Amino acid sequence: MKHPEHPAVSFKQVTVQIRKHTILEDISIDLASGEITGIPGPNGAGKTNFLSAIIGLRTLSHGTITVLGENVPPCSAALRQRVGIVFQETSLYDELTTVENLRFAASLYSIPEPAKRVDAVLSLLDLSARASQRVNTLSGGFRRRVAIARALLHSPDLLIIDEPTLGVDVEARHAIWAHLQLLKSTGTTIVVSTNYLDECLALCNSVAVLRAGKLVVSSTPEALVARAGSCLDIECSLESVKDLRRLLEGTEGILRIESTDAGLSIFLSGLISADQIVRTALQSATIQGFRTRGADLAEVFNALDALPK
Repeated sequence: MKHPEHPAVSFKQVTVQIRKHTILEDISIDLASGEITGIPGPNGAGKTNFLSAIIGLRTLSHGTITVLGENVPPCSAALRQRVGIVFQETSLYDELTTVENLRFAASLYSIPEPAKRVDAVLSLLDLSARASQRVNTLSGGFRRRVAIARALLHSPDLLIIDEPTLGVDVEARHAIWAHLQLLKSTGTTIVVSTNYLDECLALCNSVAVLRAGKLVVSSTPEALVARAGSCLDIECSLESVKDLRRLLEGTEGILRIESTDAGLSIFLSGLISADQIVRTALQSATIQGFRTRGADLAEVFNALDALPK
């Protein structure tokens, strides 16, 4: 039974230490029920530790975590029946077929009418045609789908996925996104960690950004991108880079300027257009080319580095 009026997961001043090393520090956040929350960030940010804490795999040094109305750790048998987990390592049985992997997992969960449920998740993840194929012959994308299907066998209220599209091609990524969005439409709460900004934009209602185990910001993906601003890449000579920096620094509407191998990346808040910058630049420097684009995840984190730590 899902309760969308209450947070699915709630962290209250959570700190986790392992051998005097702090891996999560004073985190307070609520993750909404029936939505997809993204945990974006580079390796070492604390994403996997955050997910592990949700399922009771970390002993808390301070604070409380509530998951689907129950305090963790420990994680009771009743709560485990309501949570599905997919970590980076899929831990599938390579020598078994897709359907054999799912039937074995169904037996561990004591799922009623297991054959019917296995057929249902095979269909949901578009795996029916791969049911009799051995897992070690599947592509990375299909292996990821099998792992997600296994996590869905017991119809969890909360699905936790560490890097849902790690190592899969573009087509498989979009297929997995579509399946996760379908799950959300049924009321399933999903928490995903990711290294990809486009994944957050495609999937998530909200994002929680971690840096070295601390919560930096909690917002929508769109607000996160807006904080970094749109980007104007200018291709020019090293001499022109210096001239343009002197000309543009301090201009209202320019969030920051970064040097690149090809010239400059100029991040704009929306108070000034890329056309205005290009026109100004052409009057004082020789430009070989330019383009506008959205910020990538690394650039978003550079913008967040300006926040007080």
